[in-house]
Amino acid sequence: MLQRKGHPVLSKSDMVTIPPDPAFESPRDRARFRRMPGFAGVDVMDASFRDHHFPPHTHDGLMLGIMREGAMRFMREGRANTIGPGGITVINPGDVHTGGRCGGERLVYTGIYAPHSILARAGLGGGAWFADGVVMDPQCWRLLLRATAPDADPLAGQEDLLEGLFLLGRHSDSKRMLTERPCPASAARAIDYVHARFAEAFTLEDLARVAGVTPRHVIRSVRKATGLPPHAYLRQLRVAAARRMLRGSAPLAEIALAAGFADQAHFTRTFRKITGTTPGRYRLDMAS
Repeated sequence: MLQRKGHPVLSKSDMVTIPPDPAFESPRDRARFRRMPGFAGVDVMDASFRDHHFPPHTHDGLMLGIMREGAMRFMREGRANTIGPGGITVINPGDVHTGGRCGGERLVYTGIYAPHSILARAGLGGGAWFADGVVMDPQCWRLLLRATAPDADPLAGQEDLLEGLFLLGRHSDSKRMLTERPCPASAARAIDYVHARFAEAFTLEDLARVAGVTPRHVIRSVRKATGLPPHAYLRQLRVAAARRMLRGSAPLAEIALAAGFADQAHFTRTFRKITGTTPGRYRLDMAS
């Protein structure tokens, strides 16, 4: 077990066992999504990974990783971080980051996706920004772990979540607030085009023509504005659209085409790469 100064001592009750699920492509990597009762928009992911590594991506809201077992190595905005049990990973909205297991048998953690509205209710405000990607705070860690336990009392879980987020705020950078990346007019035109046509097929030349710059320039300008090159930004938009549609009853093949994927197999591969789970498993989780 990885333990450093400041890490709380973990008891057996702090650990989580996620049973194998045949719906997953790999029994070595499992992730289950659920929504916290009583809070609109707070999603939770229970993850157990051995092989899965997330490619560069971003989140619209604050993302926290409550580390339970094993070690994680992740990049956040070009800076490498390593974290073990008892730590909290902190990803600001818009931070480009990766992540995966680093040594040990497996990586087990609980992810919390906290929108701006919840941060405001916890007293952080919508502009809270965290300079460090790793927070070591045993009291905060235990509150957030308890809040997201699958069998937590809904009212007690809400209280623990708000209190944990409030305590997390003492690790924010009070001298800096969350700000959007600079977005020149050419990048804005390209990004608007991608948002409007994410379900369609288009080329880099099409994007450059709309932006009024060369293809090479449009790659640089979109990356500077979003943190991602055009193809990765488009992939993320498609997955986000698919997640919304999976809350309905449309067939997976229909959702795949509506979100811009070539076919259902392409949809499944891409969705799992970005979220850690398959579209079918995600639909089942969020329906329960």
